[in-house]
Amino acid sequence: MKKKPGSRSERNLSTIELSVLGLAWLRGPCTTYAIMKELSTSGSSYYKSRAGTAYSVSKRLVSFGLLEETAENNIQITPAGVAAIQEWMAPPIPLPDIAHSADLIRLRFFFIGIIPLADRLAFIDSSIDGLLEFLEKCKSLLKDNEDIGDYFGVLATMSTVLETNARIAWLRVVRDLVENPLGPDDPWAEIALQKCQI
Repeated sequence: MKKKPGSRSERNLSTIELSVLGLAWLRGPCTTYAIMKELSTSGSSYYKSRAGTAYSVSKRLVSFGLLEETAENNIQITPAGVAAIQEWMAPPIPLPDIAHSADLIRLRFFFIGIIPLADRLAFIDSSIDGLLEFLEKCKSLLKDNEDIGDYFGVLATMSTVLETNARIAWLRVVRDLVENPLGPDDPWAEIALQKCQI
């Protein structure tokens, strides 16, 4: 049987497609606007930046038979959509998904040597301040998820709280190493590993 162009059988679903599908399962039946709104108010910059694609993604998922439109102009997940989410959740989780981390502070840190010491310390201090502010927002998301009865949303958001705490701890440790750098003959990796045992 010939495959239709753009059909799901030609490629794996993207993360945003799977996320929209998951939101339709979690919140549905619902409007595409409700999914777009949830993405746009997410604490995750990944989802927030993709909120505008909710309509085109939902339309594509309908064409794949993973979502369907209801008489009330809502969308809801189909049995094939449920199967796609279940497949996404099944082990083993691919290494690229496990290793994925978009920490733009860490990315900048690779190039921190290009700026003078005072600016390096200002960069670190500003990042810590921003992360402390973000941490409070993450903590409030725990209650927001509780208020809508999303138990697994609370558990998922714990990851953001722990990750943000870890990023703050890392910056506090490396701040001292930036201000008082190790010598060229010091065992950098060994000392770094010791400091990771906070």
